[in-house]
Amino acid sequence: MSKATNLFQRIKGVIIGGAIGDAMGMPTELWTQHMINQKFENGVQKLIGSMNNPNLTARDMQAGEITDDTINTLLIIDTITTSKGNLNVDQYIEKLTEWNENSELSAYVSGPSTLKALEQIKKGVPIDETGRFGTTNGASMKIAPVGIISDYKNMNQLIENVHQICLPTHNTGIAIAGASAVAAIISYVTEGGNDLNTLWEIADETVDIGLRKGYDLPGPSLKYRIDCAKQIVENNNLSEAQKKLYNQIGTGVETIETIPSVLAVVTMAKGRPMEAARISASLGGDTDTIGAISAAICGGMNQEFDQLAVEQIEKVNNLDFNDIAEKILRYSPYYSK
Repeated sequence: MSKATNLFQRIKGVIIGGAIGDAMGMPTELWTQHMINQKFENGVQKLIGSMNNPNLTARDMQAGEITDDTINTLLIIDTITTSKGNLNVDQYIEKLTEWNENSELSAYVSGPSTLKALEQIKKGVPIDETGRFGTTNGASMKIAPVGIISDYKNMNQLIENVHQICLPTHNTGIAIAGASAVAAIISYVTEGGNDLNTLWEIADETVDIGLRKGYDLPGPSLKYRIDCAKQIVENNNLSEAQKKLYNQIGTGVETIETIPSVLAVVTMAKGRPMEAARISASLGGDTDTIGAISAAICGGMNQEFDQLAVEQIEKVNNLDFNDIAEKILRYSPYYSK
């Protein structure tokens, strides 16, 4: 198999993994861990449709349907390919605004930082100010395409690329640092990296630099939370680690909770995307976003997917993963014919 073919499979694995983690976590999004344990004896094991959720606006979604995590990722891929490998934040905002205004789905899946920023943009607020208080994981959930077209060994440029996408909605040090860690890890796995310890090391290095970008807001240390999450997975079995992540680190929508939990899930899943999706969907909190990011990382490392689930997601959402991966492949720094 050629280098280009291997790279294509890894990139496609990132995209499929993100969609599967998103779709599998969709029904339990913002459920508590206790609620999930009461409903599912062995956790969420497969794609299912939306269920009655007292913590979310009522929604009717099919098994395998994706949310804003994957939709935003696809919008950024579309922006990159339309711009022939470049990042065009204005074009991304145009695409996001069009989707937000015309999609019935956007009303109950779009994140708070993104919705607030789009409202401010409509009012004419400059985009370097609209993301002033965006600290949620909306930056990290969509950043995989930036990782695909960036080289983690050129960290300053990678983080600048991330900052460009974060600017209008998540222009804060914490959000940029978290998204940069994800992008750097995605870059590493698309190049062919698969060492779990290295993922933690890359995240640690990236956070230091990413925190220097954007607006500086008070808050806990992301590096400290990441270190605590690493200790949890190293010193506990799967069940206990899930409980401690939920109770001690947090699995909510804030970047400070999501990124440590993502790294923990990838490690607990041993780099297997389907397992990452199942663990995330059963974790509680922002299950679809943690699932989308962790399974995308695992999908770059290991392309062992449930093919029926892949086909179901493609059919329900009218997607072609081969076509999507093919479009962005040539813009990877690791691509050669």
